[in-house]
Amino acid sequence: MESFDIYVRSPFGKYHGQLDLSREASIVTGSLSFLTFSSDFSGAVDGDEISFKGAMSTPLGLIQYDARAVVSGDTIEGVAQTRLGAIAFSSKEGR
Repeated sequence: MESFDIYVRSPFGKYHGQLDLSREASIVTGSLSFLTFSSDFSGAVDGDEISFKGAMSTPLGLIQYDARAVVSGDTIEGVAQTRLGAIAFSSKEGR
C-alpha cells in the first residue's frame, strides 16, 4: 500500500486530502479522501502512470471522476476529469 498526503485543487478551492493505492501487475485499487468525502477506485497501471475511476457522494450529488496520474518515488501528480471540470491533485503543496 502506498499512501500520499495530497493537495486537491478544485473549482471550489484547494484542500488537503489522502490518496492510498495498491499496484499489482497492471491493476491499481485504492481510496481517495478529502474534506469529509471518500471514495474507492480501481483502474490500470502502465509503468509509473496510473489511471483510475470512481465516484464520490457530495452535497452536489454523486460526482464521478476519471483520473490519470504519475507516481514517482514518494510523489504523485495527476488530474481527475469530472462534470465540474478538471480537478488537479498533487503530493507537492505548490502544484
